[in-house]
Amino acid sequence: MKKSRIILITVIGLIITALGITMEVMEEGRVITSDRLPQPVKTYLNANYPGNTIAYAKEKKELFSTVYQVNMTNGFELEFNNEGMLTDFDD
Repeated sequence: MKKSRIILITVIGLIITALGITMEVMEEGRVITSDRLPQPVKTYLNANYPGNTIAYAKEKKELFSTVYQVNMTNGFELEFNNEGMLTDFDD
């Protein structure tokens, strides 16, 4: 009985840890190459920021959608929804 309780507590602890790591990865996102951005995002960037380059881009999985964060070499940070529409801008 005592051994099964220890195993149960250990399994619960591992599950909680795994969920915490998964949520952190979802929040931070993962770095992607610019060719993985949706076409509307690439079109927007080419039209509005000609000559500027992407420093890096991140794909953030949220509960029901995906958000793309694009950081330009000129310091601008843009955020797009999964349809490629601009949703946030910081300079």
